[in-house]
Amino acid sequence: MESCPGRLRVSTVDTLSRLSIRQILGFSLGRRAGAQPHPVPCKTGSDEAPVCWASMSSRSVRTVLPLALVTCTSMLAMDLFLPALPALQRGLDITVAQGQWAVALFLAGLAGSQLLWGEALDRFGPRKCVGAGIVVLVVSSIACALAGDLTELLAMRLLQGVAAGASTVVAPSVIRATLPDADAMKGIASIAMIEAVVPAAAPVAGAAMLLVADWRATFWVVGGLALVALPFVLRVTPQQLPGLEPATRTGYRALLRDGRYRRIAASHALCFGALITFVASGPQMLANALGLGPSAFAAAQVVGVTTFIVVASQAGRIGKRIGAPGAVTLGARLHLLLCSGFLLLVQLGLVGFATLLVFWSLFCGVLAVRGPAAFSEALAVPPAQMGRASALLVLALLAAGAAGTQIAAPFLDRVGLPAVIAVMTVMTGLSLLSVTPYPATGLANPPAMES
Repeated sequence: MESCPGRLRVSTVDTLSRLSIRQILGFSLGRRAGAQPHPVPCKTGSDEAPVCWASMSSRSVRTVLPLALVTCTSMLAMDLFLPALPALQRGLDITVAQGQWAVALFLAGLAGSQLLWGEALDRFGPRKCVGAGIVVLVVSSIACALAGDLTELLAMRLLQGVAAGASTVVAPSVIRATLPDADAMKGIASIAMIEAVVPAAAPVAGAAMLLVADWRATFWVVGGLALVALPFVLRVTPQQLPGLEPATRTGYRALLRDGRYRRIAASHALCFGALITFVASGPQMLANALGLGPSAFAAAQVVGVTTFIVVASQAGRIGKRIGAPGAVTLGARLHLLLCSGFLLLVQLGLVGFATLLVFWSLFCGVLAVRGPAAFSEALAVPPAQMGRASALLVLALLAAGAAGTQIAAPFLDRVGLPAVIAVMTVMTGLSLLSVTPYPATGLANPPAMES
């Protein structure tokens, strides 16, 4: 056999309510620094897709699809519900501010549950964690649909957020630990592309549903989809991650002592903090700096998501050519160059909407190359620590995004575009500094199940 060659207002809560966590993450998987991909033999004369860099094996596809479905279902709990907020306010006779609590508490549950799920994954295993998360998501979604007053709804939205957090920890950990290198990268890159579409498409679907149903229907849909996904996800999720070693020191304290993990996670979080800062400040920034309305912000989002999808489809090939460490460092340099160059154009008064679109498209394109590799590198830890590493990284992404948004917020009315780009430039500069020089690894490659 031959080897194959190989996402609004200034407030952080209101801002993040319009962002999908997984759109923010958009990652893929690869190997640790210095590791070389192993060529995998192509299987010929078989109905199965060849196991090589060009395509995923049938077994890997069967693993990725259910995890993608449950991840997207968790996203829908936020994005499908957003258009229903005005209907919810009328239906329960509440104020706009009270309605926003349905968003804020979901996000609080989602963010606050990360460390919980990270610890639970390594104590009880991914199958029990994802099973419990889906069951609670189904129950809380049905309870939201049947809520008789605001108090009941808010309590269940908090629980729904906690449940949705399970997929953000379990899915990448399972894919990273159980699939071969090439299939893991392509599998999570595929999930990232799907997740980039959901935040744009789900609000449209939610608005369409309101033409024939009330706000409660969105929760019935989420609960139904989660219930459908449950048996398929349980089938592909192992009871324990492979390669667990009882002697391995575990816990968040041990993880934070890992200098390599700290540096790569900080770099990745700062990069996405810059992304969130731009998206969160976008509507007011465009209105104050360029005199443009909401349609311009929507156009920018379409351009960014489209570019991300196109480039992410090639992430596996790019990662193979330059390696995960090369993708991280190249992406960090390009992001700093883009932001500092665009800031100079802004200061010279040479920026119009077309120029901004080009900048945003390039930023998202670089992210599609860098994000997958960076998340992969951050998860290059012993299997017993993968859940914690994934959870801590997601929490860092949210914290960096909230910090960047709030730093730029006081300047949006008076300065606008220059303030946002300046914050992005500082964050991308610190991101590059975090991985210069690129941290060496002393860990063995996480084992992968054969496909």
